[in-house]
Formats: sequence, structure tokens, C-alpha cells
Amino acid sequence: MKIIFIHGMNQQNYTAHRLKEHWLKVFKLGLKQMPCKVNVRDLHIHMPFYGDLMTKYRLSNQLDLNTLLPKSFLNNYLPIHLHPHNPPAKEHTPFVPLLLPATDSAEKSFSERIYLTSQLVKDRLLKELVVLLNNFPKLHESLIQQFLIETYMYLSNPEFMEEVNERILKKMRENEDYIVVAHSLGSVIAFNLLSNPAYRFSIKRFITLASPLSFRVIQSKLPIPIVRPSCIHGDWFNFYSQDDFLTAFPLCEAPFNFDPPIINQKIYTFANQPHEILGYLQHPSVITAIIEPFQKNEG
Repeated sequence: MKIIFIHGMNQQNYTAHRLKEHWLKVFKLGLKQMPCKVNVRDLHIHMPFYGDLMTKYRLSNQLDLNTLLPKSFLNNYLPIHLHPHNPPAKEHTPFVPLLLPATDSAEKSFSERIYLTSQLVKDRLLKELVVLLNNFPKLHESLIQQFLIETYMYLSNPEFMEEVNERILKKMRENEDYIVVAHSLGSVIAFNLLSNPAYRFSIKRFITLASPLSFRVIQSKLPIPIVRPSCIHGDWFNFYSQDDFLTAFPLCEAPFNFDPPIINQKIYTFANQPHEILGYLQHPSVITAIIEPFQKNEG
């Protein structure tokens, strides 16, 4: 059995090697906090990379995923940044902070409480905006088309979609068992690909992190009818953060009210980067969902 990691958008500043190295660093940090000891090399992890296609098509995403504001607005009109700007390092992967369990605010310093409160207020406001946009799919699509270029390209450009899918298909075989772990736009890509009856993969567990599949504008671009992919032979776990405004809803309402149902789990991530892989891939519930099938096989 192998693991396939499928990344989300805004990764064009990485190379395939450095992005995988970054994800593995986050994943290993989470594994270290678990009582069981797992050797990552025994998990046979593969990670298709499609971030370079944005450069090929001479495109760039204009929306900052931590603020839902245009990057030009952040750079030109705000006197201070709403979050630290840490571009990926050129020679090594960025520093990965440890995701600690939620603690009593009284244990934090005054400056820490002020910062945390400001981030949580921002997250709540943006979450309300996303909920509102979900009720107006045309407006939501316009926003995606203008600012989330990579998402719009995959959903609306058959050539771009085919190239992305080819990157993933090169890492998968129909005679192998897989655990697919997909983050953000990667969950849309994975669901779309696994829904194609032309591919007869054996997916023992499907894990979506920070998935935007609940948005109506995303659903309108998916093949109809939207059904549970038949190649998923095990559980589908969907993890979403209570502070992640880009994943405002669990996948439990129509058309995702499948039988067997998707197992939705609300978790906590970093308040200042609620949508990033940093908080999702090292969370103990996510780690457990990934390694559990391997432990069952050993038993």
C-alpha cells in the first residue's frame, strides 16, 4: 500500500522535491507527537507536483489565501501585513512550527492574547464572507476567475486539467492499493480524477484536508451526477478547521450525503494560517487517519 499526497494551489515557488520535503517535514513533526513509532520510509509516499504549470501558462494567483485579499492590495495599501510574509526558502524548506493543543488563554502573555484574538476575529469575518459568497455562485465564480487563477484553470480549462491529471496518473497504478491525502484544490483534483470510471484504482482510504468541495461554484464544475467514487473501497475522512474560512462547511449536505457517509472531523489549525498544510498534516487526528490502515495490515 502506498500514500499519494496531492497538494493545493500557490505552490509554484517550490520545486517538486522541495514541496515534498516540506510536506514530509510537517508530517514527521506530527508523527513524533504520536505514541506509536512509524518509519516514514515504510509508508511509500509519493507526491505528484503540478505547481510549475502556472509558470508554463504564465499565470499567478492574485489572492492571498490567508486574508482573501488581492496581494497587490496587501503590498500597496496596508501599512502593516496581516500575517508574516515568509516565502519558501531557496536552499531549504521553511521552518515548521509545532501545532500545540489549544491552551487556556490565561496561560498566554498579553501580547500573545491580543495577536491570537486579532487573528481569530479576522478568520471569523472572512468565514462569514465565504458563507455569503456560497449563496451567490456567480459572484463566487467571478472571484475565483479573477484571483484564484489556478483553481479556475483546473475547473474550466480542459488542457490544464489534463496536464494536472497526467502528473497524478504517473504516480498511480491500477494494481496497487493507495491512501490518497489531498489538500485544498488537491481535494477537488483528486475527487474529479477518482470519479472518472476510466480509472479503476483501489483507494483504501481517501483523506481530504481543507477541501472546498462544499462550495456550490465548485460543484457546478464537477461531472454530474456527483456520487461517491466507486474506487474508494474504504473510508473517506474530511478534515476541516473551525478557523479555516476557505472550508466553511463539512461535506455532509447534498450532493455529498453519501452512503456510506463521509467522516467529517473538525480540528484546530494555526489561527494565523488556518488553511495551510502546516496545521492539517501534523494534527494527531489526521496522522491517525493516515497510518491506521498500515497498522491494521500489520495486525
